[in-house]
Amino acid sequence: MTEWATREDIVRIDQRLDRGDSRFDKLEEQIKTNTELTKKSCEDTGEMLEFLRAMKGAFKVLNWIGKLAKPLAAIVALGAALVGLWTAVKGGVMPPR
Repeated sequence: MTEWATREDIVRIDQRLDRGDSRFDKLEEQIKTNTELTKKSCEDTGEMLEFLRAMKGAFKVLNWIGKLAKPLAAIVALGAALVGLWTAVKGGVMPPR
């Protein structure tokens, strides 16, 4: 025994399919928006990573300068002491006895 669909059944099925199409279109739009936001987020994250890598390099350079500063300060102090000694000897100032 075969049952045939009535006109009302076909109309209801057609309406359900239309609602499904509408829902699917909305989902496609949401996925498109999400994809655009994800791409923008990736670009922003890439820029932040680039900045952080540059800062890492800057800190390495500052660390090297810090390592050079200690011996350089000693050399400058020695030079200042020698200039002071030279000036004292040249000016005829003798150290106290």
